[in-house]
Amino acid sequence: MNMPHFPVRSRWAAANPVPREKQALPRVGVITNPRSHRNGGGVRRPLDLPQAVVIRHTPDTRDALERAMEDFAREAVDLIVIDGGDGTVREVMSAAHRVYNGRLPRLAVLRSGKTNALAMDLGVPEHWSLADIVAAYCDNRVAWRSPIHVRWSHGRHRDQYGFIFGFGAYVRATTLAQRVHGSGWFNGIAVLITLFWAVLQTFLGGPRSPWTRGDTVRISHDDVDIVGQNIYLIFGSTLRNMPMGLRPFGQPRDGLKFLAIKAPPRHLLRTLPHVLWGTRPAHLQRDGFTRRDVDQLILSIRKSFILDGERFPGGNLTIKRGAPIAFLVP
Repeated sequence: MNMPHFPVRSRWAAANPVPREKQALPRVGVITNPRSHRNGGGVRRPLDLPQAVVIRHTPDTRDALERAMEDFAREAVDLIVIDGGDGTVREVMSAAHRVYNGRLPRLAVLRSGKTNALAMDLGVPEHWSLADIVAAYCDNRVAWRSPIHVRWSHGRHRDQYGFIFGFGAYVRATTLAQRVHGSGWFNGIAVLITLFWAVLQTFLGGPRSPWTRGDTVRISHDDVDIVGQNIYLIFGSTLRNMPMGLRPFGQPRDGLKFLAIKAPPRHLLRTLPHVLWGTRPAHLQRDGFTRRDVDQLILSIRKSFILDGERFPGGNLTIKRGAPIAFLVP
């Protein structure tokens, strides 16, 4: 987990909150990850607002985050602001679903991470501030996004909610991305560098390389097997727009969308431009590239997968489109 190692509570806006029926100002709960890229290792964003009651937490574990969500529920916050990257968004959504039983208050994102795919999809600018978010809340400016809901069979692990799912080469590419970030590249340019590097690894690795031989997986949809063999890559998302304008699923749209590529990948150089820019040539399916829109998949994998930048253990998974969440937008 990539949550910050800081005290659970950094500051209370009010030691004794005013009862809701007497409180005219919106109540805003902020989860800050000081370790996020743009936060520079400390809490730097000003949070004193005359137009809102602000309660901030900086949890260092998932249990501490869940206690922060319970605090927000007791305080009847109107809005939860996530001051972090995509991984922090995933952790907050997952904890909030458990505490609020799926009936989440409105959410907003401050762009503090390395990639910020959700914030880019929502059109959130880098300079967006907490005051801007409160203004958007008062103006009722929202966009709805459905997360990916991941559930392990027999409740082996806690359910997770995120926006970008990946398996196979995507797991290896995520490791490459961490090296790219370590070299000082972030956001869209980091995506392009990682993509180029991953394709190069695929071509140079040879037939015995894990990049080309793939990983064993079975995907079922409506009791019909889509894939029951080695797979080079599985990539899925519920976002409408991907970083750098890439369109691996075709034209931008709502819903849970998946791209699956069989191993070893065939005619990758010929097919890759069509995959990246969303076109649908006749040879795409013949070359082992499958695009699907689904509401739910049953996925059986032995190895780990990636959800919003973090590795999770595999197993028998149900992956489905979650209930839409209201995010504030400019």
